[in-house]
Amino acid sequence: MSENRGKLLWEEKEISTVRLSEDDRNEILRYVGYTGQEITPEFEAQFEICIEKINRVAQPRLQACLIECNPRTGEWPESLSFLTGKDIHNHLEGCREVLLFGTTIGSGVDRAIHVEEVRDPVQAVIMDSCGSTLVEAVCDSFEAILRRRYETGSEKRYITTRFSPGYGDLPLEIQNHFAQVIEARRIGLTVTPEHIMIPRKSVTAIIGIADKPLGEKKRSCDACNLKSSCRFRKHGVLCGE
Repeated sequence: MSENRGKLLWEEKEISTVRLSEDDRNEILRYVGYTGQEITPEFEAQFEICIEKINRVAQPRLQACLIECNPRTGEWPESLSFLTGKDIHNHLEGCREVLLFGTTIGSGVDRAIHVEEVRDPVQAVIMDSCGSTLVEAVCDSFEAILRRRYETGSEKRYITTRFSPGYGDLPLEIQNHFAQVIEARRIGLTVTPEHIMIPRKSVTAIIGIADKPLGEKKRSCDACNLKSSCRFRKHGVLCGE
């Protein structure tokens, strides 16, 4: 089939300004391994310092492209042939476009964590958790922007949740090819021969776009433990399919 590829424009300012806030506290603690034990004043002080340090050095950037498919036949263009396995094909069934994106919060975060590993290992663990939370927050913000654009626009369309290499039976080994397709180097994101992304606090993911609803919403905001910090709700949309 003929292939139509395009760069996606988005509200780049909204992505570049995403930072951690008090609302992200519980998610950071989850990454740290917090299970309800008492938080000491000393840890609380370290916690606040780590959030501030990560926010100061972070530089969120995102690179994305759209590739058209044929939703009637399920035929994919050659450029998507590296997306192997049943799970990703099921995830994108019925989609007219496939959006590939990569995002990173920058090498400054890696350097700051490395410095802290030598000086204060406990603080390094907290900062690492802050970095993981922030890059996911960038992904959530981008997905929320897409939902606001597609699902509330004049030409209403529906998007899937994001699906990353390494999920299900989609092999992590495609990471290198994925980075080439989206031209990840434009945002300073590279992948080693061992399929490790550099900077470490980076994410690649796939989102499908369809003309019709992609199944019944199964998630409830009231039942979600991220309700108070949800970046989808802040953008006026929901995260469910």
